[in-house]
Amino acid sequence: MLVVAEKPSVARMIQSSIKPSPLTIALRGHVLELDFPESYSVWRNVDPRELFRAPTEWVIRDAEAYRNLANALKGAGMIVLATDNDPEGELIAYETLLVAERVLGGLPRYGRMRFNAATPSELRRAWESLEPDLRWSWVWKALFRHSFDLVTGAAYTRLLTLSRRLDPNGRLISWGSCQMPTLWFVYQREMEIRNFKPEKYYVLSAILDAHGVKVKVSSEPIKDAAAARGLYAAAKGTRHALIRDFQLRDDVEHKPLPTDTDTMLQELSRITGLSASRIMALAEELYGDGYISYPRTETNMWLSTDHKSILATLMQTPLSRYVDLSSYGPRDGRRNDGAHPPIYPTAYYAGSDVKGRVWDYIARRYLANVVGRDAVLKRWRLNVDVGGVRMEASGRYFVDEGFYNIFPYSKPKDTLWIPQLRIGDFLPVVRVDIEEKKTKPPPRLTETELLKLLEKHSIGTDATRADYPQIILERGYVEKKGKSFHISSLGEMLINLLSSVDVRLVTPDTRRYVEQLMAEVEVGKVNVKSALEEALKIYEELYDKVSKSLKKDTSLSFG
Repeated sequence: MLVVAEKPSVARMIQSSIKPSPLTIALRGHVLELDFPESYSVWRNVDPRELFRAPTEWVIRDAEAYRNLANALKGAGMIVLATDNDPEGELIAYETLLVAERVLGGLPRYGRMRFNAATPSELRRAWESLEPDLRWSWVWKALFRHSFDLVTGAAYTRLLTLSRRLDPNGRLISWGSCQMPTLWFVYQREMEIRNFKPEKYYVLSAILDAHGVKVKVSSEPIKDAAAARGLYAAAKGTRHALIRDFQLRDDVEHKPLPTDTDTMLQELSRITGLSASRIMALAEELYGDGYISYPRTETNMWLSTDHKSILATLMQTPLSRYVDLSSYGPRDGRRNDGAHPPIYPTAYYAGSDVKGRVWDYIARRYLANVVGRDAVLKRWRLNVDVGGVRMEASGRYFVDEGFYNIFPYSKPKDTLWIPQLRIGDFLPVVRVDIEEKKTKPPPRLTETELLKLLEKHSIGTDATRADYPQIILERGYVEKKGKSFHISSLGEMLINLLSSVDVRLVTPDTRRYVEQLMAEVEVGKVNVKSALEEALKIYEELYDKVSKSLKKDTSLSFG
């Protein structure tokens, strides 16, 4: 019996959890990958357009992992495929079977081991309930993605690089159908900032004494300078403000939903300042070492999770003070990817390093969801007359901080308690000011905002979105200053070139359609061959438009 795991840490956990310990090997990811035959490898000898019709074949991606797997397979009577429980993991399991077929001359007996956390109890459960086959819909979905990305990425990258249109020195100009929309969002924001024309305006404000509480009220923006100065003169001489309206109402902020991948990456990117790809890598390490459940999931609802066991684990950690079973009541969202539960802690990670910050976020959010209470607030709005000038203010304060005591990361800081006020009463005016301001352009995108746009427009999946901001950074298409993305001259030239040919090359709509095709493959609505042909046809037609445009200005030729 040979167990094939995807990660060394998971392999170690399987060996220590299953008795007697089975022979276990780790692949470290994909052992094979799709590529074109060797005859297509010399770029100058092949018209990139030929790649849309070129055959593909499986080649060895990791030679050392391949040798180790091949040697281990020779003595195996049965293979247990213990790769990650998602489409990408299913493809790696399929690659293992391809290697076994090569080495053994045929397929051996095999079973599929599925688990959502690398914990002893979950691994033993999976070991005792092996599935007899792969989930082939996942294999075809992942194969679609790899085939499509290989063909389109190679064809466009070769065309753009060999044309030397963007770099006379022949620097690699990488193109990807997910990279381009990611860059497009950064470009769009840059254009909004450049084209923004600031407008001057004035705001009158007053500090009022609301029974000992200092409250700042402000007027609406006033564009006319003379009118603003006149109103300021009238308000400045006023000693009391008349309360025209005061509202105080109850409000509730619901505790957070269970943690899915997109939410985790967006929030931790904002909290830690780390890139999404780095956060994802840390989460993968925590999963592989048995500290959290599988971190790639779109599910934000609980189905059959053993909360009693998870809470018992957290009772043995410094977070035990937050485990109040009298408040037990998990809150559910509406999404279920059919593969994994939401992300939750499975063991205590005691480190105070950055990995510990990721674990702390996951554990606290889990507790806030399962045993936290909704936060109760009061929201207020005050409308006054100061010397004939209407001014207002609004705010909020906590009655019960609820789940924020457990999960403080998004706790509002701009709270202000205010006493009950009555319409018709007067409040002393402490000071009146006039401020000259200018309208401001939108800020540049942070990684959190960029990830939200990728999710909103269905670019990539929860398992891949973390990579795209990092990819366009590494390609030199953007720069990151502080937490904000700035488009580079190369990135701007690339977007301008492609969008001048056809905006579908850079906007998210075309890639989103490809993602829809992948989803249809997964549910069996369409077979992988016809879906891939349809997707490639769209990008082949767009390729011809780009090629025609480039040939007008270059002497690009092949062969």
